[in-house]
Amino acid sequence: MKRWKKLIGLAVSLTVMALLWRAVDPAAIWTAMQQADPVWLLIGLTMVVPLTWVTAWRFMLLARSDVGMGESVRLILAASTLNLALPSKMGDVAKAWVLVYRHRFAGERALSLVVFEKMLDMASLLAWGVPALLWVGGRDPLYWLAALAIGGLFALLALLLAPFPLAARLIRLVVRFVPAGIGGKIARFEEEWTRTVQWFWTGRRAGGIVAISFLLWGGHLFQFWLFARALGPAIPLADNMAFATLAILAGLVPLTAAGIGTRDAAIVAFYGPALGQASAAVLGVLATSRYLMPALAGLPFLSDYWQRDKAALAAQPVP
Repeated sequence: MKRWKKLIGLAVSLTVMALLWRAVDPAAIWTAMQQADPVWLLIGLTMVVPLTWVTAWRFMLLARSDVGMGESVRLILAASTLNLALPSKMGDVAKAWVLVYRHRFAGERALSLVVFEKMLDMASLLAWGVPALLWVGGRDPLYWLAALAIGGLFALLALLLAPFPLAARLIRLVVRFVPAGIGGKIARFEEEWTRTVQWFWTGRRAGGIVAISFLLWGGHLFQFWLFARALGPAIPLADNMAFATLAILAGLVPLTAAGIGTRDAAIVAFYGPALGQASAAVLGVLATSRYLMPALAGLPFLSDYWQRDKAALAAQPVP
């Protein structure tokens, strides 16, 4: 069944891309590729390196120094590889499996860590996107509606991440309606989630990590601006932040492979009026390269994790 879901997602991505490129005109897309400014393009592509490094650094901080910087980089790269096959960037959540079997994290702690990281990522992206959408909205009700919806999601994430018992209460509510076996696991997750949130808000670490996350996602959105600048005239930064936020969210819809297709269509729709549809289609390809380059770099680490996990498990004493 999982294999069929992957094949369906790939088929949807290929279908959307074929229809999109056919509507735009492949010859015009090829011309836009040839006319791209190599300097701006190179700067945009090399942004992948510092963005990956900062992501790994933040993960190391969230792991409470139980995972080194080198290991954090490998985890982030391997997760990028898995994101090509799993929907909605669930490869990032799969890091919990490595933390359990390689670093001997308790399952609940590993899961709470990666879920906290993903929620922090989403909140940081939306923190840029909401004011940008309000700025560019003007009289267009669609942008205001998007800002309202995204603002509501940001408020919910902020409450769940805040040092309030909202998340714990919601989890306890879920426990009441599930079987006892599953409920016990969820209850243990709630306990670890509470500890994670309490640790995060102790001292000054929360302010530092939140600032890192906010600047990190500012860098991701700026990378879109660099790619757009390589393909045409400079787009106002606020407009770029709004368009890129919507495009990234469109890529998270679990209908395609790695967001390919839905993200590209959103980019053509939002960037097309400023860049031209052909250049916007190329921008979609460059946006995919943001995920493809770290994914390729993470390929060697997938097999490395598997081999090391087998060795570690084999070394465990038999009860």
